[in-house]
Amino acid sequence: MRLSLENDIFTGRLPPGASLDEEALARRFSVSRTPVREAMLQLIQSGLVEKKPRQGAIVTQIDLSDMIRLFEVMSELEGICAKFAARRMTPQERQALRKLHEQSVEAYEAGNHDKYYTLSRRFHLMVIEGTHNHELIETTNRLGIKLVPYRRFQLGYPGRSENNLRDHEAIMEAIVAGKFEDAAELFRKHTNVQGDVLAEYIAMGDREAKAASAG
Repeated sequence: MRLSLENDIFTGRLPPGASLDEEALARRFSVSRTPVREAMLQLIQSGLVEKKPRQGAIVTQIDLSDMIRLFEVMSELEGICAKFAARRMTPQERQALRKLHEQSVEAYEAGNHDKYYTLSRRFHLMVIEGTHNHELIETTNRLGIKLVPYRRFQLGYPGRSENNLRDHEAIMEAIVAGKFEDAAELFRKHTNVQGDVLAEYIAMGDREAKAASAG
């Protein structure tokens, strides 16, 4: 159940702010409310779900300023991960990273957005795992999980999926070639841009909403 709910959050079927009703979830999964509460607790502990007074459980919403700060920290962490991965990845891991990118290109060209996003997320995880540093992996993934729904959302911005693919190709080539300083800088900029694009996307939506209400 927890994995199914995580997948719904990661794929956008449960967007930030969506309500999670225990009774409805119990009916959906044909279980009692006890395992639902246990799954909710695990999601709350991971940061994907939060409890609001008089609101119940909702998919975590991040304030825009907080989100920008999280992306700033994440960009530095992923830059470090790319640097270490370029130094420490085995030949087999480098080959797997290239193969993963090739699969992403195929998914993008086929217009398979769900598969493309899944592979894009896997690309980040593979680079992080390529550091072979348990503490860095744990810290980066713990922060990164909070940004997963927002990273998917920003790919809907015009031109972002294509730019994302180009970024990943440049990062992959730098890592495979062992150019650790280039890999670090490319990944840092890549994640920073994601935060900038998302912030602009949200701000644009707010401006349009205010204009519509004023009219």
